[in-house]
Amino acid sequence: MWCNFQSSCCAVVAAFGFTLVGSVAVADEASVRESLKSYVIAFNEQDVERVGQFWTEDAEYVNRDTGEQLSGRSVIVEDLRNLFEENPDLILSGSTSRVRMISDQVAHAEGVTSAVIPGLPPTESSFTAILVHQDGKWLIDTIAEMPVPVPESPMDALAELDWFVGRWVDEGENASVESNVRWSPSNAFLIRSYFMIDDEGITQEGTQVIGWDPRSREIRSWTFNSDGSFGDGVWSKNGEKWLIRSSQTLPNGNAAAGTYVLTPVDENTVTVQVIGQEVEGEPQPASDVVTMFRVEDAGVDAPAEESVETDVPGETDESN
Repeated sequence: MWCNFQSSCCAVVAAFGFTLVGSVAVADEASVRESLKSYVIAFNEQDVERVGQFWTEDAEYVNRDTGEQLSGRSVIVEDLRNLFEENPDLILSGSTSRVRMISDQVAHAEGVTSAVIPGLPPTESSFTAILVHQDGKWLIDTIAEMPVPVPESPMDALAELDWFVGRWVDEGENASVESNVRWSPSNAFLIRSYFMIDDEGITQEGTQVIGWDPRSREIRSWTFNSDGSFGDGVWSKNGEKWLIRSSQTLPNGNAAAGTYVLTPVDENTVTVQVIGQEVEGEPQPASDVVTMFRVEDAGVDAPAEESVETDVPGETDESN
């Protein structure tokens, strides 16, 4: 299957644990991320003038926790100058979890930062930023920081995905795909098993583990398929949609990357689409939108095989 990123409905549903990065140019997203990385480097060198060059002239900074608001590049630069004078050992680190291209000239970025002063606990924040492309560079136009909410447990972190627990089926022309999603015994992970079934029986299967990464503070997944392919993904919510930015190693060793769009329609219906897929850097066409339907509330590890004749309703042979 995944060697050529088949766009059939079954292939999309079976493997949505990994792939793709969006139909917007990957180069644009990469350059936005690179600009934010360069900003952190200049910040840690406490080069005030160079840091200022990463902001637009009318840039705005807002701290949603304290209510502080700074308007204009010159005001922001002066504030940073005072910060560096008071904290010469301050070190900033950060990661950008998501970049969405609003247009060729405007990007929306989200991520987390950690500010460390030796001898003090790190200060962690999440941020959202709007960047604009000016004079060949991506500049920060507005940025807002807020405290990072810390889930009390992995289950709390995954609570927004509880609706996903259950048994889901997509019926294609030549095969069907069944996905079974359940909580792990400790409720620390969601475990998804999928099975592609045609007239000859199960032809492809795999397992996906979805969990909370307390280090990067994001939902991640790890997927393993019976054809030898494997991958990982980062989940983020955009309105009602879930985006799974993923990378994968295919059975032949090729690298794949991209984004799955998982959209709940109602409590028993979900659509899945693969967009902006790439294999070894070569763009692949987006998939059709595939619809999965819930067929029962509780997920199981494997589809039951044909039951033998019995007087007990629902009794099946569980052996594989």
